[in-house]
Amino acid sequence: MKASIIKKLMAGALTVSLVMAPAFSAFATTITNVESKVEEAISSGTSGEVTTVAEVPNTSSVAGVKTTVGGVYLATKVNGSIVSTSAAAIAESYGLAGNEKAYAKFSNLDAKKSPLAMQAVVAAAASQGAEVGPVLNVELGKMTAGKYSLLPSDGAAIRLSFGIPKSFVQAGKTYAVVVVRAGGAVSILQDIDENPNTVTFDTTGGAGAYAIIRY
Repeated sequence: MKASIIKKLMAGALTVSLVMAPAFSAFATTITNVESKVEEAISSGTSGEVTTVAEVPNTSSVAGVKTTVGGVYLATKVNGSIVSTSAAAIAESYGLAGNEKAYAKFSNLDAKKSPLAMQAVVAAAASQGAEVGPVLNVELGKMTAGKYSLLPSDGAAIRLSFGIPKSFVQAGKTYAVVVVRAGGAVSILQDIDENPNTVTFDTTGGAGAYAIIRY
């Protein structure tokens, strides 16, 4: 059974993440480290950075539902990763111009290259007595005439879904997602669907490490 959980960490775990914040630039730069020439264009995690990237068609889907947003979908640790908020709704809520469109990037997080992000994920999971599953780098941005930049992290809700790997599916468990933003902000987002093989949640634009947890 999936139950609602708090969206913010207990004070102790949050303090840990904030103490690490000055060094979090290391996490931000590791968002560039994925195994694809296309992903060499992923930005460093700051909303002001603009990068030229190739627009790539995608077929990413979760539980038979395809993503609504174009992008680079390279996260192999989950059974699919999608944006389910419509591209039109994102464009409207984030004030995109006529020549701009939403663009997403999903890749596996390398724990060795992002140790501070992983420490924050583990601390967050521990605050709930939870186990840590797959951890991804996620960027929600926009394309403007071939130039990529991040959407602001304080914008409107954008709904995402991850397919939970079979090895991490367990009946009777509650699933959620820990989000660690560059700069040290940590939150826990509840699963809002009833499918035991997926985790669906609302987040916002920008970049972060996203970990599936269960308890």
